[in-house]
Amino acid sequence: MFLVVSLLFNGVYWSAPSTPVHYPWDKNPYLEQRKKQLSDVMEELDPHKPNIDRLVIKGSNKAETNNNNVIRARIEDDDDLAEIDDLDENLDPLRDHPDVVPEPIFGPSILFDGNLAQWTGDSYSYEGTVGFEARIPFEAYAGKRITEFLEVKNNGTTAIYYNWKRLPKNNPFDIVNAKVQRFYFNTSSGVILPGDTTKFPFVFKSPNAGVFTEQWQFETKPVVCGNAALVATLRGISLQEDKFKNQRSEIERELAHKQSEQVVHQILSDMLDGVKTPDRAKSPVDAYITPEEIFQRKNPTMHWSNETITELKNLYRALLPDDGLQQDEGDLSLNSLKQMIMGMDEDDERKEEFLQKMNTAIVSLSFPQFTPIQHQMYSVGYEMWLESIDQIVGQSMLIRSVMGLPEKTLGNMPDVESKPSLIPKSGGGKGKPAVDKDKKDKKGGKLDLKAAKGKDTGKDSAKGKASPVKKPPSRQGNAIPTPVATPVAQPDRDFTPGSTVQSPIPDTDPVSDTKYQEKFYIQAYGIIYDMIDRMAGVFEDIKTKEDAENLKKLGLT
Repeated sequence: MFLVVSLLFNGVYWSAPSTPVHYPWDKNPYLEQRKKQLSDVMEELDPHKPNIDRLVIKGSNKAETNNNNVIRARIEDDDDLAEIDDLDENLDPLRDHPDVVPEPIFGPSILFDGNLAQWTGDSYSYEGTVGFEARIPFEAYAGKRITEFLEVKNNGTTAIYYNWKRLPKNNPFDIVNAKVQRFYFNTSSGVILPGDTTKFPFVFKSPNAGVFTEQWQFETKPVVCGNAALVATLRGISLQEDKFKNQRSEIERELAHKQSEQVVHQILSDMLDGVKTPDRAKSPVDAYITPEEIFQRKNPTMHWSNETITELKNLYRALLPDDGLQQDEGDLSLNSLKQMIMGMDEDDERKEEFLQKMNTAIVSLSFPQFTPIQHQMYSVGYEMWLESIDQIVGQSMLIRSVMGLPEKTLGNMPDVESKPSLIPKSGGGKGKPAVDKDKKDKKGGKLDLKAAKGKDTGKDSAKGKASPVKKPPSRQGNAIPTPVATPVAQPDRDFTPGSTVQSPIPDTDPVSDTKYQEKFYIQAYGIIYDMIDRMAGVFEDIKTKEDAENLKKLGLT
């Protein structure tokens, strides 16, 4: 019934069946009853609702006499349906076979990747050339494997024996590459029978990313294409897997966000910088300059001192002729003051006095002023030098007394420039002139006591033996370095005229004078060394005490 309706709607003419049917199967009361009972299930299984309002019939009422268009009649039973199926099969018994069969190729012939390569009549015409090239591309991630196929079909009438041969790769720059195998396939020889098709599997796997190429020649026996080469080019592209794509995308988004924030902050900063009150007017140049700064500008090499500058101001006022300008203090320039003094008349008695005062002031300003701690250190050092000089003079008188030498006086002191150097310069052993007796008396008569001691030991000196003199101990207990003494001839040695040393003092034995100088040098060296050692310790104590007082004033202790 459905077939008949379909044919009618398609415009195909349908004739009534020859066998009358009084009770059509689709009009069976039982079928109608079952349809009503199972309508819900049928609607759920096949919800077909044709749109009858838009139904259009196209076609003609003429039957087509074509073998491909079979008009089916109304079928009454299953036997008639079986007869119709047998009729369809008998209409075209060769429908499964092609209508045109290609003409067979006689002799050796193959399809190499779809390219026809066959016997050309000889085996040498195209030797050394490339007949066909089959390109097999690969693309995979590093460490992954991919497989591609090369199809070769024997469409001739001769069995083809084949063999694979790798072609050498051109290396014009002599680049040394690691020998790593990346292409894998069966390189053994074989045979392809007529009508057979062989698919060669090629596998590509690379441990690292890059582009790699290999070429293999497909050799056949018998040869085809006049012995031209059949080349299979394997080109593999290995890609590096982007394992950090998500992390990189996250970082890029974060950086873009920070960049946006930075741009917004910059724009806001520029806008806020433009909204501000005018700057405060600057103070005039040198509005708060001090006299000390003016003096330093006028006299770069000098040092400021209030007392000395006050004296120079008074000197400047004394040079002014007009009494109304007595309050003027000048420009604090020493050159200007000098020009004013030099401009005075030569007959003016004050000119010499003013020049002396100015020279004294310049000498005072040439050195920086002492700080309180420097004044204290200067006083202590000065006292220590005085004591050391007194000790040196006392040791000199004691040694001369012990050795029986006459006492030195200002009258018999030789000229320093004409005196030959007999003692090393580094030791400071040159003879000192006699110190003023008044100055010795002020120190408590130390020299007289030492001289007295020297008289008591006259007996030892007469025997030629000098009494040992105790050296003052060092402040820190360090041993006093002994300077290298100049070798002196012994008293019992016979002197030659060339070796006789003239005494710097008349009527004095040169040998005794040399011994005296050596002993005096050793004693003076020890005294000065001990004095410098004690002076360094005292200076360090003064500095430490000063630092402690400063920290106490600041409240840090």
